[in-house]
Amino acid sequence: MSLFEHLSIIKDPRSTINREHDLVDIMFLVMSAIASGCEGWLDIEEFGNEHLDWLREHRPFSSEIPTRHSIARIIKAVNVEVLVLVMFRWVNCLREKNGKQLIAIDGKTLRGAVNQQGRENALHLVSAFDTQQGLVLFQQATSTKGSELATVRDMLNMLDVRDTILTFDALHCNKETLQKIAEKGGDYIVQVKANQPKLKQAIADAFQPHWDNGTEHIAQYEEKNRGHGRKERRALFQMPATLPKELAMKWPSAKSIIAVERERSSKAHTSIDTHYFLSSLDIDPELAFRGIRQHWHIENQQHWVLDVTFKEDSSRIGDRESAERMALMRRIIFNLIQQHPLKVSKPSKMRKAAWNGKFRSELFFG
Repeated sequence: MSLFEHLSIIKDPRSTINREHDLVDIMFLVMSAIASGCEGWLDIEEFGNEHLDWLREHRPFSSEIPTRHSIARIIKAVNVEVLVLVMFRWVNCLREKNGKQLIAIDGKTLRGAVNQQGRENALHLVSAFDTQQGLVLFQQATSTKGSELATVRDMLNMLDVRDTILTFDALHCNKETLQKIAEKGGDYIVQVKANQPKLKQAIADAFQPHWDNGTEHIAQYEEKNRGHGRKERRALFQMPATLPKELAMKWPSAKSIIAVERERSSKAHTSIDTHYFLSSLDIDPELAFRGIRQHWHIENQQHWVLDVTFKEDSSRIGDRESAERMALMRRIIFNLIQQHPLKVSKPSKMRKAAWNGKFRSELFFG
């Protein structure tokens, strides 16, 4: 199905007498404007007026371009759950799956929303991010940051996680979440911190004899890096999850426990820290290492790009409903830009989209 066929699935919430502007036209206008670097409703209106001839190459726009207030009102009225499903279904049709996927799940609070609405009411989004292809697979808003656990479990109902490794921070070291992944045929690696004190202590105790007597008999993988005046070593150790009976019953899908030792050295200082993880993976230290390293790509490759390239955290779109829909659009455009084969940076692709209608058409239609 084409982009416009997907957009046509979305039900127009307006009464028939208020449909001067076609909903698919407006959705395409907003997406095209964001791809060209526009940030707010006025930008989008101005983009539409400047590029109306190009827009009409793809859609009728029989009533020309609505005002910024009309654009905001139309987009805000669209059912966000349907919009999420339609947009990610379309972008996933364009995506190729290669081998066992690594999907990082993490939350992001929009700082601009914090400034305008206060931290308790700010928009907090949870994303599923394909760390190998650099694509956002799904997005869902939470009522608060504290409700992220329930949101992730809802998200798992929407994602196909078979033959997939999902990685989480310690917040999601939760038996209901991990059991749901196992039931759906997926695997997980989750960090274990003080929010699960008994589990963390049991994993630390299991590794302690090896710290004392040598690690040569444990499955392990190591990488070393040097740069910016410092050396860094990361070593992963993986053992079967032989947990005490009480914990084994609580975490029945766990097959291995993992310790990651990070050593950083500069001329004046050396620091070593150790982090622990629980996993449903069999012993495969290189695969586990890759999953843990790539989890941080959701921060570096998605959150950072959204803030720097799309200026998400400085967005002045005030109300929560509009901010959520615009955040979704940014992530869809993020994916389109990521998938375009031109070997330049994302900001360069956005500038090219702003200047060049042919390139803008390539982003959307290939």
